[in-house]
Amino acid sequence: MYIPEEKIAEILAVSDIVDVISESVILKRSGRNYFGLCPFHTEKTPSFSVSPHKQIFHCFGCSAGGNVFSFLMKHHGISFPEAVKILAGKYGVEIDTGRMSPEMKQRLNLKEGLFRLNQRVMEQFALVLGEGPMAGEARSYLLNRGMKQETLDLFHLGYAQDSWDAMVSFLRRIKISRALAVQSGLVLPRKQTKGYYDRFRNRIIFPIFDVNMQVAGFGGRVMDDAMPKYLNSPETPVYSKGRILYGLHQAKQYCRKKDTVYIVEGYFDFLSLFQEGVKNVVASLGTALTSEHVRLLKGCASMAVLVFDSDEAGINAAKRSIATFIHEGMDVRVIVLPEGQDPDSYVMAHGGAAFERIAQDAVSAIPFLTETSVKRHGLSVEGRIAILDDIKPYLIQITDSAVRSMYVRGLAQRLDIDEQAVLERVREAWALRHSGKGSVPAEASGAEGTKDAFPVLESDPRESQIISMMLQFSEVVQEARARKILDYFYSDRLKRIGVSLTEADGREGQKVADFMERLGHPEDRDLIASLAMVEVPDVENILSKSVALMKRIVQVRKRNDNYLTNKIKQAEQGGDSDLSLELLEKRQREIRALRGYE
Repeated sequence: MYIPEEKIAEILAVSDIVDVISESVILKRSGRNYFGLCPFHTEKTPSFSVSPHKQIFHCFGCSAGGNVFSFLMKHHGISFPEAVKILAGKYGVEIDTGRMSPEMKQRLNLKEGLFRLNQRVMEQFALVLGEGPMAGEARSYLLNRGMKQETLDLFHLGYAQDSWDAMVSFLRRIKISRALAVQSGLVLPRKQTKGYYDRFRNRIIFPIFDVNMQVAGFGGRVMDDAMPKYLNSPETPVYSKGRILYGLHQAKQYCRKKDTVYIVEGYFDFLSLFQEGVKNVVASLGTALTSEHVRLLKGCASMAVLVFDSDEAGINAAKRSIATFIHEGMDVRVIVLPEGQDPDSYVMAHGGAAFERIAQDAVSAIPFLTETSVKRHGLSVEGRIAILDDIKPYLIQITDSAVRSMYVRGLAQRLDIDEQAVLERVREAWALRHSGKGSVPAEASGAEGTKDAFPVLESDPRESQIISMMLQFSEVVQEARARKILDYFYSDRLKRIGVSLTEADGREGQKVADFMERLGHPEDRDLIASLAMVEVPDVENILSKSVALMKRIVQVRKRNDNYLTNKIKQAEQGGDSDLSLELLEKRQREIRALRGYE
């Protein structure tokens, strides 16, 4: 443990897993638990469950599970100490990280140093924009773009001076080490001579925040026709363009309220919409949307609307994004703006209300793709075949058969092709894509059904039931300890968890979430979460039910062991050493099969 155990217990005691997960996943109550779409795999039907009583989560689709620390680590791709520090900060718990390993402390210090540096640099960029004598052109540029002062302040816009070493001098002045300066991506080493130069020069600066409201990186835009028009921070330990969407830190609450999120490409597209009252919007930072982006958005809204430029580049970006949304099972539509317009120019000319009226006519993904392909290929015989080839890859990714069938029918009508012919083409494409996948080889029956067939080991399901009960009821733990039932378990993994439970029993306020953090094997958390989520009926008689299960486990184990012993003795008495060895090997295979999921 890198952080004192008592502090971890304190954080678990004061934190609320529903509150934490609700920041990333839309949860709805159903009975005692909350359910939502899993952020760790693709799904359209909620299978992700959160228990406020047990303070754990479990996905019945992908089997991910754990406590509040586990969720933060998996969802944000961070280490355990980082998850602890986030929760400690959220709930006002002071922690001492002095017991960290040198390597872990170095990584954590680097990230914290980068966040602190980015905060200072953001403030410096904003100061130069507001007061710098060289920023007059930048201020005029933003004014002409319709930016209001409250927008500049809310999103902390700044200006990078038209200088090769303004940032280098600033970092030197505030005593930032060369290593940290380079790792931040703010400066670059010169190639021909010694020294460093600024990455951002003569650009409007847009600080990029992560979901925890920390400055992760920066984007810069030129004010003329120089190239590249946009320049973003490189990948750093705190900035990953595949995991961050511009403006989400401010827009998240509005996306949830509207249950819709508009997605634009540029910074000014975002700022103009937000400023004009369309606040359920994010920007993609000029990069292709990833599955991680879409899963972030699924935690904020059930429908996404793409609002890209109406030129060829914008349409191609929309097509790439649509494939990602369909693959992730999120409803996606497209707004087609008047030709020559982008979200920024349209909303500045017509206002936010006019934009939202156009948004009501947003086109579903497949019809949009179809019309785009029609414009490209035409409706000749060859053109219609080409259109069908364009749309097939999208149709085969739609998992809802009813929805796919409706789109197939609509496509057939639009192209004036027999619906069955379209469906056959889609099926062929699907079969080609999935060829060789998902097939399950037939199992060899062996000696099944014969008189001397080796008995099936029956204890394993009951072992899982016992562990599930032990996780939820302390009296079952005491009974298991008294009966030494774990000695009769076949599964080493379940036995290991059970032993940990008997050792942990008796701690004041012991809970499943707390128990997970005390495990010697963190990989067991998913299994523990799934077992702890099992609803146990007839709770009033839980002790007698557990005793009956324990007795049955003992009976089965003794019966199987006696059967094996007798068969081996018979083989040895008959001088059949080969049979004796075969029985021992078969027995070992049976046990290994039970332990195969360790």
